Amino acid sequence: MQITKEQRTFIVETYFQAKSFQQVIQSFQEHIPERQSPTEMTVWRNVTAYRTEGTSLNLNKGRSGRKRTGRSEENVRIVQEALTENLQISARKSGLDVTKSTFNRIITLDLKWHPYKMHMRNKLLDNDLPRRLNFSQWFLQRNVRFVDDIVVCDEVAFHLNGKVNNHNVCTYVPKNQPPNFNFEVKISREREKVSVWMRLCGNGHVIGPYF
Repeated sequence: MQITKEQRTFIVETYFQAKSFQQVIQSFQEHIPERQSPTEMTVWRNVTAYRTEGTSLNLNKGRSGRKRTGRSEENVRIVQEALTENLQISARKSGLDVTKSTFNRIITLDLKWHPYKMHMRNKLLDNDLPRRLNFSQWFLQRNVRFVDDIVVCDEVAFHLNGKVNNHNVCTYVPKNQPPNFNFEVKISREREKVSVWMRLCGNGHVIGPYF
């Protein structure tokens, strides 16, 4: 924690009266016991700053660090206008002549917005709970080696076009204001797709994948 303006003033004034670093530290402990005492280096830096600059305050506060180049006022304005036109704009394909990292920093640090991604979940029905309970009870009654005999297989179709990709569905809105996702996907049997099938055995063997 940085020392306050009043504490800096106390350090400098006490030093010019006592001409001793140790005396400044001791007086600081007596007058400001709730604050950790400064080191000799801290006292020396404050006195030196006062002698050279006329003040012991941190003149670099707010001016240190790298200059903001990417997050300029102009770029912030451009990103904000782009979001006004399209809340689902892509950070990589925005076409705004700003890098992906700069785009994301402007969104979160300057505009205080947050990217929300769509996650699809299966809706639970009223009869799902008793069915799951019955299955769990049945499963617990099986032999301990029953799991080794289980074979799990699945098949999935990867559409080559027109299918919504959850990872690419992103909407930018102010923080703590989640959006309502609403996407309509047209189903067509003529779409080109690749089907993949594989099987996982209880003993850890994997069969597939087969395309």
